[in-house]
This record gives sequence, C-alpha cells and structure tokens, in this order.
Amino acid sequence: MKVGKYQIGRYHGIIKKIYEDGTYDYETRFSDKNDFMQSARAISSFLGDYVGLCTSEPKKLVSYRYFIGKDKIIEELTKQECQIDTLEKG
Repeated sequence: MKVGKYQIGRYHGIIKKIYEDGTYDYETRFSDKNDFMQSARAISSFLGDYVGLCTSEPKKLVSYRYFIGKDKIIEELTKQECQIDTLEKG
C-alpha cells in the first residue's frame, strides 16, 4: 500500500517519531505485528536521547505515536500532506 510518498509494509501500522525541535518522521515498513512491536520497543528505549548521532543534525527524540489500520494510516499521512501543500502554496 502506498499513501502519498510513503510505502506501507505488509503490516498496516506506522510509528511517528517526534523530536524536540517539533519535526517528525515515520517508520512505515513492517512485515508483521512482531516486527512492528520490536520497532516500537526500540524507539521507546531512546525517548529523551539524541538520535542520528552519525548525521550532521542529531535530534532529541521526545515522543512517538503509532497508528494501526489502513484508515488511521491514511488519515495521518493525508493530513500531513495537506499541511505541506498549504504551506507551499501560502
């Protein structure tokens, strides 16, 4: 399944990682529920820590949210695309 620029894996769940500076990104490719849960546990273990230390812009992970099911994923990712379109046209 593809929603906008995001390719969703066989398991219909995504994780939104939220950083201290207000930016966010998504983990979207999961093969099954176990894969999804392992990623969620790993992400939760880094809450409050800086991630991306090998990049030029490490960020502090402050929160995460998950969305399970096609409808919730489409709603979340479509909402984000609408906000981007509005900012670009503004």
